[in-house]
Amino acid sequence: MRAGKRVIFLCGRPLEECLNAIEQFHGWKAPGMVLGVFMVDWALERLPPGIEADAVVETRHCLPDAVQLFTPCTVGNGWMKVLNWDKFALSLFDRRKKNGFRVWFDLQKAQRVPELYQWFMRTVPKKGLPLETLLDRILEAGREVLSAGPVSMTDLYQRHKKSGIRVCPECGEAYAAAQGTICRSCNGKGYYRLEDDRDDASSSLVDPP
Repeated sequence: MRAGKRVIFLCGRPLEECLNAIEQFHGWKAPGMVLGVFMVDWALERLPPGIEADAVVETRHCLPDAVQLFTPCTVGNGWMKVLNWDKFALSLFDRRKKNGFRVWFDLQKAQRVPELYQWFMRTVPKKGLPLETLLDRILEAGREVLSAGPVSMTDLYQRHKKSGIRVCPECGEAYAAAQGTICRSCNGKGYYRLEDDRDDASSSLVDPP
């Protein structure tokens, strides 16, 4: 891939280091994550130094991983919220003042880069767009296919704190007390069906007789 002769830095790291980190974290150099690092870089650049930022990501695809990899915001620590809007956009904001910066993939600008536009709109099969070609176009375009602007948060800035804990009388597992007198799974709203055979990890630690 051609990234130019000068060393490009994104999110404080050399471009090649970013690409290697993406591959290690995501499993491959996903175009959405590569585009995402440009978006995160721009948002971070516009935030005042030293603030504690939270994130809202408007798609479940690739972009959340870019935020988790290049900022302290993750799903696990509660600093990032992921929306299932399928809009390739993110906002980083000052969690105290509730203002920040939103960056999004601009379809109008992307039309100047046909391969990138076709990839995003899924108008050609994946085999018709070689990964190396697509990544080259992303690296060449950088912020040129993005738009951005300041935002003031009106929602989704709240931190969700853990509720009280109960022990379910049906299964004996701990669960959030807010679910009611029994856990969601035992109330018939779980995502799995318990099979007959139950693995007990502790039993595997005991030597056979």
